[in-house]
Amino acid sequence: MIDKITALVADIDGTLVNKGEDIMPETRRALEKLHEEGVLLGLSTGRKINTSMFSRARDWKLSFDFDVIIGMNGGMLWDKEYEEIESYYMLPKETMKEIIDKMSPLNLNVMIYEGDTMVTLHIDEMVGESMKRNHIEVIDANGDTDRLCINDNYNVLFRFDPARSAEVQAFADTLACERYHGIMTSPGIIEFMDPRVNKGMALHKYSERNCIPIEEIMAFGDLDNDKEMLKEAGWGVCLCNGSDISKSMADAVTEYPCTEDGMGRYLYTYVMDRYEKAD
Repeated sequence: MIDKITALVADIDGTLVNKGEDIMPETRRALEKLHEEGVLLGLSTGRKINTSMFSRARDWKLSFDFDVIIGMNGGMLWDKEYEEIESYYMLPKETMKEIIDKMSPLNLNVMIYEGDTMVTLHIDEMVGESMKRNHIEVIDANGDTDRLCINDNYNVLFRFDPARSAEVQAFADTLACERYHGIMTSPGIIEFMDPRVNKGMALHKYSERNCIPIEEIMAFGDLDNDKEMLKEAGWGVCLCNGSDISKSMADAVTEYPCTEDGMGRYLYTYVMDRYEKAD
């Protein structure tokens, strides 16, 4: 365990909250206490940093706003000391079209972020559920792949039945090159992005521009897109419901899953006593 925690950054789904759900009680209590003690708190997500992302603290009824947000799996970075959002290594629209064409044999639905909305190849049941859960507007491209490739973008996202995960990842691995690769970011979602983009890279950017030693940053995550962040942070914790590779790159694994308040229970077992004693 690190001696000093200047900042704590957490993945959202499967880590900070159950997918589409509220923050668990112990996690909420720990975050409120850490905020009171001056620890900088942030989100690290595969989602785009848009208007709705800045309202998440209020949605979860937290008493504070987040200090830093890493979005698009490391492709975007915002923090309160630098109002402008930085972007890194976006995919050219021609590359996006190439990825969609090469993945077409799997017959998967495709999505891209566009401002505060998403554009999807077609609206199906999974997209409809996501719209309700995330309160995001989705534009139907009516099967027109060119509509998804109008501008350069952070990634190309494919949705599918989670039961096909092994098949989809194996196929995506055959397409990996120096310009893009596919990574499973959630059950039933694989995202293609520039190989230089990851949450660990963005965490270093945040560390460097705010003069916060990376050794003083704690991170929580669960899936493959969190592995670099867990490795690079001063102390990386993987939820026990996480992927094997993220567990292997973390400093610790929680005893409880996200559904049983794993993050909050870990914090109160191993971290919060230092602040309680101070009181």
